[in-house]
Amino acid sequence: MRVIDTHVHYGFWDKLFTRDAERGFLEALSDVCEDAGIEKIALLANPGRGNDKLARALEQRPDLVIAMGRLELDRDPVSLVEDFYQRGFHGIKMIGVSKNYDHEDYYPYYEAAAARGLRLLFHTGILGGPVDYLEGDNEDAWKAPPEGKAEEELVHRLGRQIRREKYGFSSARMQPIYLDTIAFYFPELFIIGAHLGWPDYRTACAIARWRPRLYFDISGGDVVHNHIVEGGYIGKEISPRKLLYGSDCDLKRMKADLLRWKAAFDTMGLTEDQQDMIFYRNAAHIFGLDA
Repeated sequence: MRVIDTHVHYGFWDKLFTRDAERGFLEALSDVCEDAGIEKIALLANPGRGNDKLARALEQRPDLVIAMGRLELDRDPVSLVEDFYQRGFHGIKMIGVSKNYDHEDYYPYYEAAAARGLRLLFHTGILGGPVDYLEGDNEDAWKAPPEGKAEEELVHRLGRQIRREKYGFSSARMQPIYLDTIAFYFPELFIIGAHLGWPDYRTACAIARWRPRLYFDISGGDVVHNHIVEGGYIGKEISPRKLLYGSDCDLKRMKADLLRWKAAFDTMGLTEDQQDMIFYRNAAHIFGLDA
């Protein structure tokens, strides 16, 4: 089984967005990929100096890394797209905006990406947070709901963080339907929506059905996995040729996540060819690895 993992954050899960998140991660990731049979990974840069660290990772392991630069649509200049191209990055990851993804203010970024053939990965659906009030610490210990003083500290921290953003910052701006507009105006762009639009799966499936270069990954942990499997979307609402495998999880769970999806595909009755599309071939096409 050939595998390209299209959704891997660059850093240890419990240290993401900290200064030392990336330290030693590339080596650990390489070991996990070798054990799991993953040939390539789309590595997503962290905010801040994350793009510099991603560039070094690409230099160290060009055989493994598909480099996805981090771009802040409300803060970064359009010239950063050209910088990504000059660094040899393969695409751009976008998340956390104050206006809908298809707002005209963002179009210069998409035009620049299209001109340089860079792929766009958008977070779609609900934006997660530091605490999970459904699963708690079932997936990660640090997601356990706080109580008492810890809860007070959490809400104060979240309040400070949101005041740094422009008004309008919300999951409401990142719904999958907005990718439809971008796909209309930039049909040449390869566009990936993460998490199959969680939880607006049917909209994501519907627009992928009709837009040539619009794809969705199936990353997102237990809840997204269960929704997709129980909803029966694959093969009924969306073709395997429009889906990509992505783990988006801690290294400790990466191999198990891959095997879980393999078992789910077998249970669904997907053929080896259809599974190869999701696990490898679609991503190879998007990132030009099938030439």
